[in-house]
Amino acid sequence: MGDALGPVDPSVEVWRAYCQAMADAGEFVLAAGTPDDPDARAEGIRALSRYATFALENFVERADPERPDFVEYQTTIRKYMGDNPDQTYFSAVIRGDRSYRINATMAGAVAIEVGVYAGDYRSDGGRRLVDAVEDTTLRVDPDGTYELLLTPDPQPDNPNQLRLEPDASSVILRTYFTDRDVRLAHPRPSIEAIPSAGPAPALTLDQLRRALEQAVLFTTGSFGWWVHQRKPPPIEELVNTIQPMPDDGDLLTPDNVRYLFGDWELGPDEALVVDFDPSGGADYWGWVLLTHWGETVDWRTRTAVINGDTAVRSDDGTVRLVVAHEDPGLPNWLDTAGHPTGSLSLRWFRSTAPLPQAATRVVPFDQLYALQ
Repeated sequence: MGDALGPVDPSVEVWRAYCQAMADAGEFVLAAGTPDDPDARAEGIRALSRYATFALENFVERADPERPDFVEYQTTIRKYMGDNPDQTYFSAVIRGDRSYRINATMAGAVAIEVGVYAGDYRSDGGRRLVDAVEDTTLRVDPDGTYELLLTPDPQPDNPNQLRLEPDASSVILRTYFTDRDVRLAHPRPSIEAIPSAGPAPALTLDQLRRALEQAVLFTTGSFGWWVHQRKPPPIEELVNTIQPMPDDGDLLTPDNVRYLFGDWELGPDEALVVDFDPSGGADYWGWVLLTHWGETVDWRTRTAVINGDTAVRSDDGTVRLVVAHEDPGLPNWLDTAGHPTGSLSLRWFRSTAPLPQAATRVVPFDQLYALQ
């Protein structure tokens, strides 16, 4: 059914261009610093496919600011840009000259944060935080539900609203949990435009073309950024160490979120031991283990995160984590699922205490018990 029968239909040309771009993007898994292993690279292709399906949902299915709908950034099989099993991320496309109503719940959650953003990573000016609100100031009903208004004309003394500016383009809702089952069962938030724009018109070829072009840019830009920023550190001694993560302003997370971060690399019979003291206190803290491709292992069946509620503490209040390929029979095991390399990060949320320091050491797996 190819060109031998005549000119290709424009809709098919659009699809071919998208498929070719995705085929070319597969070369990312061969970039310098990526694992030289066919199975590890297969996981890289799977990670790329997850970025692609996310982009298609985001730009083809839920890209209308007149009829917004939330896209979930991170699920059990969608692990965008370093997922955290203790958090849900929902994003919706909006316009700055419209008003919107969000209905959601924080029942069973530790905290929430909602931010309105202008621009995006594809625009010349980058992304900018316009306005944000947290559960500390939001008015929440006794059952945990809340309603939030996004508007260009906010009313004084109403805590349940966010200001929109003319270039506002998206809203992101982050919710923190410490219980996996509660997080999995948490209801999906909703968003609606005020007033309603009615049913959507039929899709046009130009709309499809633009949507697929944006999906390509999003997929290749996001996955390519992660692959290239994950090159091995220039100083070998930095591997298997944990340091404060610098924030040059592009993370655009809430003001009171800080991070520790480090790359790990372990042989088949090695383990990484991490000791730290969380006694300074934070509303939420959690250590998240990622593979080379910025994904947690399947956290439905393996331990990929340890937080302030699930951690087993020593008598003095300190916490010792063990990163290992097999169960060491010790508390606070983070399961690599056999991956030889990856990263480890601490999210330290809402605390006036200094960011904790983390001491690390690599030990033979069969000597772990001698450390007790």
